[in-house]
Amino acid sequence: MLLPKEQNIGVAIYCDHCSIALKPLSSLCFKRLILDFGIYLVGTQEGLIHKSSFSEVHSFLATYKKHIGSVNHIEWSPFRPHVFLSCSRDETVQMWKQGRPVMTFKSIHQGPVIFVKWSPNCSTLFGVVKEDQVEIWDLNLSILFPTIVHHAEPGVRLTSLLFARGTDCVLVGDSNGQVTVYKLKNFRVCKSTQVKLLYMK
Repeated sequence: MLLPKEQNIGVAIYCDHCSIALKPLSSLCFKRLILDFGIYLVGTQEGLIHKSSFSEVHSFLATYKKHIGSVNHIEWSPFRPHVFLSCSRDETVQMWKQGRPVMTFKSIHQGPVIFVKWSPNCSTLFGVVKEDQVEIWDLNLSILFPTIVHHAEPGVRLTSLLFARGTDCVLVGDSNGQVTVYKLKNFRVCKSTQVKLLYMK
């Protein structure tokens, strides 16, 4: 697959279950639309998010701008099509709906956000990874502050996060190749997947 020619830096990306060699482009992340694998988003070093299609190789369908630092990760909502999160070196997480930024999340703990992940169990829950800490955001409780902040051990750099489906456990990967399983205290697995937040309807 070739991306439209707009930038000048090449990169190869592994996404989901396919390896993709990209045309020169300062791309950092790639995500396919859950309900339509022909549509994908590309995050760039310039803070832009490009929407494109496998059938359209000569131009982008749209370009979204909100971040002021490189876009490190993009994550579609498992509950609402066309709702996604993006995170950046500008220390923020952005929530988007149909290409429009609808909310910005930034904790008081400084540091670039390298990874963001929706919970498959609860539509208002997502996790954020910074190099030295993990944050769990529950939007039913607060849209201003993370509900949980857990700091890494000294010298350990965190890299990724995954919510275990059907449980209240979170798996966190680090630069030492270790995966640590955490149990979320005082959290219960959502019994309903209904999205109740007004800005996501």
